[in-house]
Amino acid sequence: METTNETQSCRYTDETTKNKYVAKLLHPIKANGFQGLRMDDIAKAMDLSKATLYKYFPSRDEIIERLTALYIRYVVCDESQLKEGSSEAYIQGFQSTFAQTLLIANYGTEAFFHDLREVYPQLMASIEVAISDRNNRLRSFYERGIAEGYMNDLNAMLYILQDELIFQKLLDPLYLMKNNLTLRNAIWDYYQIKKQQLFKHDIIPQVNDEVMSEKVDYLVRKVTFGVV
Repeated sequence: METTNETQSCRYTDETTKNKYVAKLLHPIKANGFQGLRMDDIAKAMDLSKATLYKYFPSRDEIIERLTALYIRYVVCDESQLKEGSSEAYIQGFQSTFAQTLLIANYGTEAFFHDLREVYPQLMASIEVAISDRNNRLRSFYERGIAEGYMNDLNAMLYILQDELIFQKLLDPLYLMKNNLTLRNAIWDYYQIKKQQLFKHDIIPQVNDEVMSEKVDYLVRKVTFGVV
């Protein structure tokens, strides 16, 4: 089929395609931020020629804005669909938010956030609002689970804070090395600890760990190699 100018133009403005290319920056930016990245570096990370890069993204600002929007999707996506009213709903919500919190910590590094504060403070503000909204949704989710008798009585905000602090440590290769830990085992063991903390004893046997084991394997690959 003949490729027309209109077809090419549509390709370069396709939102899904543009997001796919920008997502390739999440992994390299988490370690060193983006201030040191030239357009040549960005093109290489996206596996595009520099000329093609400019057809998709006329400016560096557009790339960073889209990158921030993509990160916010990681912050807000699953928790907006949290269910309630049954043990199955709360178990699925727990497993989903566990995985999502790990990804948020993995990509929301101090290097990335520092550069946003320095260069695009309005974009950093939008992330902070999204994180605050997410934490409020999670707090409500836990408080409903407690009220309905599925979860242990705990301070929901401290439970959320615990995740933030623990995942920062578990995602630090030096910390893992000093404590003779592997990333996969550390994440899995922390998941088991959280499960015991959160659910009443009669609910725990209902948790499907086989499903979560596969998800943890995927998360480790994503954290380590940036796989989609």
